[in-house]
Amino acid sequence: MKTLLPLLFSALLSLPSLAQVNWTLSQPHQTGLPSSVKVFTTSDSLDGKPFRAYYLEADLKDPKLEIVARVGNGQRFTHKQYYEQETGNVLAVVNTTFFSFADNSNLNLVINKGKVLATQAPVRRKNPNGPDTLTYYPTTGVIGFFRNRTADVAWAYNVGKKKKTMELAAPYAAGTNGQPAPAPSKRIAKHMKRWKPQTAVGGGPVLVQDGKVKITAEEEMRAGASFVGPNPRTVMGYTPDQKLIILMVEGRNKGVAEGASLDQLAQLMVRLGCQEAVNLDGGGSSALYVKGKDTIKPSDKEGQRPVPAVLVLKYKE
Repeated sequence: MKTLLPLLFSALLSLPSLAQVNWTLSQPHQTGLPSSVKVFTTSDSLDGKPFRAYYLEADLKDPKLEIVARVGNGQRFTHKQYYEQETGNVLAVVNTTFFSFADNSNLNLVINKGKVLATQAPVRRKNPNGPDTLTYYPTTGVIGFFRNRTADVAWAYNVGKKKKTMELAAPYAAGTNGQPAPAPSKRIAKHMKRWKPQTAVGGGPVLVQDGKVKITAEEEMRAGASFVGPNPRTVMGYTPDQKLIILMVEGRNKGVAEGASLDQLAQLMVRLGCQEAVNLDGGGSSALYVKGKDTIKPSDKEGQRPVPAVLVLKYKE
């Protein structure tokens, strides 16, 4: 989904109204981090509501920075457990995909070292005109990291027996008049092309394109109340100069941090200079664990929620 880079000034002019949020370096989280990785925090209110958030900025051009995806292989682990299982100099662990509580399966794309570990799952919904269940095949947002140390946000889907990862120029029309369309393929999806990131994690919806707010929740079948309203959030994006931005929003903490809506998230990511950005699993799954320390307070009363996939930032010795 790479396009010509827009002027940041033009992007800022296009923003809907959002109160200014001021960020400061989070000193407790800087210990042990290389100079190319920084963590910022804010407790400014967001549109008059209590707000607390962190964002991690990592320079993808740093040759020592390594980004990998890890999966639980049928199990779920907390961010701390993934951190402790990892070898080498681990900088941060962050949650990624939506998942099934029934079997701990990832519902979105996960790629590590070019190998597909999980594919985008179909969406099943009750037929409003009958007793059966309808199956839809949406393409949801994914962020990928490439050998040349660049990032890209795309709508991706896996096709064929080999589950080749393909990028679409626009979200696939998964249904018309309530009826599902066939699964995406090169024959029926326009401008589908091969997409070969080394590492990728999915979720959705896409929030920012060409440096501007453009939310494709409806197209990705991510338009329910749990997606739109204020919630704890995990968002990833990148800037034109290839800085990875991981935004972590605390929520469901009454009087302290009430979360953010998709629109607010998109605006925040544009203000942080993102060229593209995508929402990932939020709610109780949202957590960013940096050098053995939590950032936001997880919304689950037990603390960090075990998840079946994470993105891990490491630094080569």
